This record gives sequence, C-alpha cells and structure tokens, in this order.
Amino acid sequence: MPLFAGPGVLPSLGGLATNVVTLKAGQVQLIPAGRMMIRTGPYTTVQQYDPIVGIWRNIGGGLMAGGLDFLWSDGVNYRLANQNGCVVGAVITNVGSGYTTAPTITAAAGGAIFKTIIGGAVATPTITNAGTNYTYPPIVLFAAPPPGGVQATGFATLSGSTVASITMVDQGAGYLSAPTIVFQNDPREGVNGTTVGYSAAAVATLTGSGTITAALCLDHGNPIAFTAGSATSIPALTLSSALGSAAVTAIMDWSIVGLQSGTYGNGTSGIGGSNATQVTATGVDQPTAANSTVLNTAIQANLVRTRQAFLTATESGGTLPAYGSWVVRDGGIYTGTPLMIVNAPAGPAAGALVTALATMGYFASDDTYMMQF
Repeated sequence: MPLFAGPGVLPSLGGLATNVVTLKAGQVQLIPAGRMMIRTGPYTTVQQYDPIVGIWRNIGGGLMAGGLDFLWSDGVNYRLANQNGCVVGAVITNVGSGYTTAPTITAAAGGAIFKTIIGGAVATPTITNAGTNYTYPPIVLFAAPPPGGVQATGFATLSGSTVASITMVDQGAGYLSAPTIVFQNDPREGVNGTTVGYSAAAVATLTGSGTITAALCLDHGNPIAFTAGSATSIPALTLSSALGSAAVTAIMDWSIVGLQSGTYGNGTSGIGGSNATQVTATGVDQPTAANSTVLNTAIQANLVRTRQAFLTATESGGTLPAYGSWVVRDGGIYTGTPLMIVNAPAGPAAGALVTALATMGYFASDDTYMMQF
C-alpha cells in the first residue's frame, strides 16, 4: 500500500496532533514511537541517548541547515533538541592531578549540568601478536566501560600484511580495568582474490589516574543571555576543586546574531570607500584546544556540527554597518567565538577582507517538520 497517493491526499499523521513542532532555544521534545520522517530547522538536531556515556548525541542531518532524517523511534531514546545558545559540553584544557574524587562543574550562566570522571583512560595498546595475511587494516573494537564511562576507540595500521600499531582516537574514561581488544576483519578481506588476515592480538593498560579524563554535559540548561551589538563571552566553567591547575572550557552551540556597531576600515578607504555597496560576513569557528594528555574527541571536538554563518548588509562611507543593519541569512553554528571575516565585493576596497567582532547568541525558536508513517 503506497504511503502517498493521489493529488491532494495528505500523508497520515499516525496519531500525532500536528506535524510541526516549534522549540524555543533550549527546549527538547521526545520523538513519538514509530517510523518517523523528520526535517529539522536550522538550529534543531535529532539526538539519540547514549546509554554508556549517559549523554545525548546528535545523529543524522549532516552539515546542512535543516537536514532530513528517517528513523524508527522507541519514544524514549530519541529526541529533538534546540540547543541554540546553550552550553553543550566542555573541553579539558588542563587535566590536573591528585584527584581521588570527581570535582563538580558550575557554569557561570545557563545552568548546564555536568559530570566529571577521574581516571580510567586507555593508553596506547601493545601489539602482542601482529597476525598475518591482512590485506586491509582490521577494525579495532574496545570493550565498553561501565555505564557512565566514555568508550575508547582507535584504529589499526598495517606493516605489510601484519598489524603494526593501534592509534587511539578516544582514550575513554571511567574504565575500572583494562578493556579487552578485538580485531574484526574488514569485510573486503577474502573478496576478489584478497587474502584473509587472522591472529592479531593486543592488550590495553589504563592511564590518567588522579586526573580529569572526561567532563560530560548531562543537561544543556538554558540559552545564554546576550546584549545586542556587544561581543558575547563564553560562560566560565568553574571546578569545585582545581587540583594541579585543572581547567575546563565550555563548548557552545550558538550562532552569530549580528556584528558589533562601530567603524572598521581598510586603511583610509574603509570597506567600500564612499560608495554604498553590499557587504557580506561570515565566521570561522575557533574551537578551544584540548589538553593532549588524554584524547577524547567524541565528547570534546565532535559534539556539535558546526556551520558557517552568512550575513549581508549595505555599507556606506567606509564604516561597518551597525548591529541592526545586518540581515542574518544563516546564523551558523559555532562552538566558540568565531573569527569574523567581512568581505566587500565592490567599491574602492573591492574584495578586501576586514575582521570584526561578532555578537553571539541564539534565535528565539525553530520549527521542525515531523511525519509518522
């Protein structure tokens, strides 16, 4: 039986009261049980609950504003989240030392709720058997930590037909004992005349004792207030005890809502000289660098799908257009305070790049189209 049939015949709502959900900044909505087709707004994401780590992770959507996703929801572990303007995670800039109990994290604004993990990271494994006959590097699988920990991940590198090393991508956190490591053959092994590798083995050890190995945002709280026309600062995260100079920095999911007013010139000619011209602006995300002692990119660098903003305005007299003069075509998504680039495509300073400061914030609401079938 076709899902859509005939002109003017609407698809079934499958018991839903409406097919459009509006979420204000900071709001979430569980996705009803069933097979769902979802087109998110530019600032809303589809998320799945991670039962190991205990956080919600973005899925689907890619880098596009308003991605189209198909999923089968259980009504509990899938949700829509408009996190625009909110703190969604933390980068560990100093892991500290000497911890026996996990410190708490307090956000200066927004009320995000955090959990820290001490120790239990996985060091680079030792290859105990290089195996033989591999055509492609096998997939490396680490056993999961206890619930509330962070999964370790990595990949193998071959030397000829044997496994030479494992490179850690995420060292994980919260392991109580070293995880077992399983090598799973690439499915292309043994196909089209290729050989089938076997016998590779490795052992893991733990590292990070007494240090902060993870800082998890369990609830993104409310969006951070901003002042129109002024630069917006990332809210400070304070540790209840900063042993060994431990420090963390907030990861944001916020957008450019305008540029600060003022005069920004390119020498004496300004942006476009005396002739009125259309100027555009965008921003390049400037993420906070994590401390390299413990690598956990999944919860520090990959929580947010960033997207560049696009703003337009009319400039005259060599000055940057005032805050309210900019039209935000797309506020983008940023984890930190972006490097703004203003481009004048016409006038005496045609093509000149001018840096400026952004006002970071959020947009009041976002619509998502949702259909059950």
